[in-house]
Amino acid sequence: MKKTILLAATAATLSTAAAHAETSVTLYGKIDTGIGFAKVDGSYTNPVTGVSSDFKASRFGATTGQTAGSRWGLRGKEDLGGGLYASFQLESGFDSTNGSSSQGGRLFGRNATIGLGSADWGEFRLGRQYNVATRMMAGMFGSNFGGGFTQLNTGGGLGFSSSYWVRYDNLALYESSSFGGGFRFSAGYAFNANDQTAAQTGFATADNTRAITSGLSYNNGPLMAFVSYEQLNPSNKLSSAQTSATPRAYTVGASYDFEALKIAAAYERATDGWFAGKGLPSGAAINGFRGTPSNAFLNNFNTNSYLLAVSVPTGASSGMFASWQRVDPNGRDLTGGDSTSNTFALGYTYSLSKRTSLYAVGSYTKNFAFLSDAKATEALVGMRHSF
Repeated sequence: MKKTILLAATAATLSTAAAHAETSVTLYGKIDTGIGFAKVDGSYTNPVTGVSSDFKASRFGATTGQTAGSRWGLRGKEDLGGGLYASFQLESGFDSTNGSSSQGGRLFGRNATIGLGSADWGEFRLGRQYNVATRMMAGMFGSNFGGGFTQLNTGGGLGFSSSYWVRYDNLALYESSSFGGGFRFSAGYAFNANDQTAAQTGFATADNTRAITSGLSYNNGPLMAFVSYEQLNPSNKLSSAQTSATPRAYTVGASYDFEALKIAAAYERATDGWFAGKGLPSGAAINGFRGTPSNAFLNNFNTNSYLLAVSVPTGASSGMFASWQRVDPNGRDLTGGDSTSNTFALGYTYSLSKRTSLYAVGSYTKNFAFLSDAKATEALVGMRHSF
């Protein structure tokens, strides 16, 4: 009897251990908080009335998510056998200066997905997640670019690029496993892609703004390169002027790690609108124009965007980065101006440990928001902790 009880207890213990080995759930997060100064200065002409006026605004205070968005999340994977696994990720963004939710107050505004995958066939995921262009741009920089600067569009400028740092709702996304010595293919379709704008809720498929996202990347040793394509199909509930536009973005980029330094470069051609991009510094407004429109449909508004960036390790625990971003608009106005915007940024980070670092970053934008002679300056210091 005692042996039977002992064997049963042993079997239960082994079964529990096996279950734990097959399933994993991880709690993780990042907190990025600092103190910064931002200033915009220039003139604005209302595109409707033609009336011009000067504007000037500045802000000094606490900042959040300047080098990496503050977030917490859960991710997990379950082994289903035969090489197949199930996965999920729930990620919540927040303002670390006051504890409020980001991404319009969503509970899991940064990511909310469930998926199936295998090492041989890749992974298929459903839910709210980044588009392909964002994933490939982030992969081009890598997690340690400049000591952890994952957001290079610092500064008041619209920044590079319109399809970078974009999330789609209701996105079905497939990412292949690596093939051919480092190639990877990704493609997805969003049934209702709207992010910051109010979601359409019509019954018909065409009542919603849909998105196509795709790309091909190569990652082998020090070289990473990619091409991507993004397209938005407007809801038929939008105005006739908007439904006549089909925003598209074609992006190509590459980086090479020389160990002593890492160089990254990218180019994007966007047509018929604007996907996203960095807006005005917090608290600044120009005659009612605030930030960069999200998913703006504007027929014949086109941009050419360029990026050059370099990362240099300056010691075992420190690193620097410098970047130049240029956005050249042509065609119809998006903000009331049509001047080429240039943003220059410089940053430094010092690691106190594997999880905690200090940073300083500054940027200057000329022809901010495409407005001639408008300027934006941003400077800040902060602390970043990962768990």
